[in-house]
Amino acid sequence: MRRSEKTTTMADPVLHIKDSYYFEVPKLLYPYDYTRRQQFPDVWISLDPEFQQWDAERLYKALQVRDAHLPPQDKTLGDWHHWTHANHANFAKPLKEFLGEKYQAAVAEYKAKVAVEANVAKAKGEEPSKLTFDQYVEELEAGHDADHDYLPFLKWRHTHTDAFEQAQGKTKENIAEWKNNEHVADWGKEKISAYNKHLSGKILIPQPMATLRNLYERESGFAISKYLLIELFVGLVLILLFSRLAARIERGMPPKGKFWNLLEVFLVFIRDQIARPILGSHDHGHESGHGGEEEHEHGGATHAHAAHDHSGHSHGHNAQAADPAIKFLPLLWTIFFFVLGCNLMGMLPWAGAPTATLAVTLALACITLVTVIGAGMMQFGVAGYFLNQIPPIAVGRPGNPLLWVVAVVFELLLKVMILIIEVGGMLIKNGVLAVRLLANMVAGHLVILGIMGLAFGAEAAIKFSGAPGWQWGATALIAIVASAAFNVLELFVAFLQAYIITFLSALFIGAAIHKH
Repeated sequence: MRRSEKTTTMADPVLHIKDSYYFEVPKLLYPYDYTRRQQFPDVWISLDPEFQQWDAERLYKALQVRDAHLPPQDKTLGDWHHWTHANHANFAKPLKEFLGEKYQAAVAEYKAKVAVEANVAKAKGEEPSKLTFDQYVEELEAGHDADHDYLPFLKWRHTHTDAFEQAQGKTKENIAEWKNNEHVADWGKEKISAYNKHLSGKILIPQPMATLRNLYERESGFAISKYLLIELFVGLVLILLFSRLAARIERGMPPKGKFWNLLEVFLVFIRDQIARPILGSHDHGHESGHGGEEEHEHGGATHAHAAHDHSGHSHGHNAQAADPAIKFLPLLWTIFFFVLGCNLMGMLPWAGAPTATLAVTLALACITLVTVIGAGMMQFGVAGYFLNQIPPIAVGRPGNPLLWVVAVVFELLLKVMILIIEVGGMLIKNGVLAVRLLANMVAGHLVILGIMGLAFGAEAAIKFSGAPGWQWGATALIAIVASAAFNVLELFVAFLQAYIITFLSALFIGAAIHKH
């Protein structure tokens, strides 16, 4: 498929529409009143058509000085403008992106052709031809390639990577040069007023270690997003709350008060209803109300013995440290409260739920996956952990030596296949763990958004199709009541999903540390 015939792909900002590099509040709470172009944030300036035109002319001149063999300036800039408007995925991309994507597409096609020729030569038993990139471009020059005018530049670009990067410069430095350029005319009052209106209500997050492409994508470096700050806030709140609760308990003080008792309810519930039943415990039912005598079956005989005393040495420090429920309980507590906190942040105005993005839920699933593999290897050893994934298989051993070898080989192949399936299943289960939380959080937000949109749809129907005015009032009432009801449901889902991801994490860990 030629580069000019490739289908377009969805723009990245659509995939990151919920996360952003700013917090949004009502415009009246955070207005902008800039009067000069130099006052605007760098990320906003980088998207301005006037700056992009200036930067494109600067880049073209820098490449011409380096003999980059570009087409004439009018054609190059004209093709770039057409490229940005012909495909929404390319909107507001600078000239360096236009030239860079042409080069990357040519390199991809070159590598694909080399791979195809290598496969053909291998099938014929011949030596593969060593086609270079320059030879590939020369073949394109002999044909009718859609980018014929840019082929000399592509050949130059392949051998002058450092020169191209020096010519394009760094975005921050280019913007600083543009701001200090006295020959650049200032923006008009109408344009500055329109930009102030668009920016009002957006609290931009400072980016000391990154350069942003727009308010939803980073260009380079480590960028700080809204959800990252929300996650840090949730983590700090958890540290503050539970460090105070732990200090009270450590001093022997009971957790008095409604709030402290509420936290204790969740902690005890996760311990007694998730960790101990799933992971197993050395508790032997002491905290379940069992007293007096306990019966244990040993070797077919039933022996009665006195219940262990918690204050004695039968459950000393070493036993507690080896107790699976005690060992993994802090992790399960952390997962539950962190997910719950992130979910509840989605209920607050102008915030958002970090768990509604795949990056966050996938990171949580990876923590569970690493814990599962690490705990299993600590319990059984590296080889023992993977051998534990294979259930016992007994294939009969016939007396015939040949059939005996066949049976052994068959058993070996069967175990290898089961191991591959089990490992693949483990990865899939943790992947589903991420998608499950993501889908439930996003689905609720989308339903509420759709219900709230009914009122706007009714207003549009009244304005453009002459629908009766009473329909807007009825639709608005339905939207308000339904949104309130679904928000209550979302509150329940926030707790439910925190419980489910904690329960499943415990289930996966328990499966890894116990013999199958």
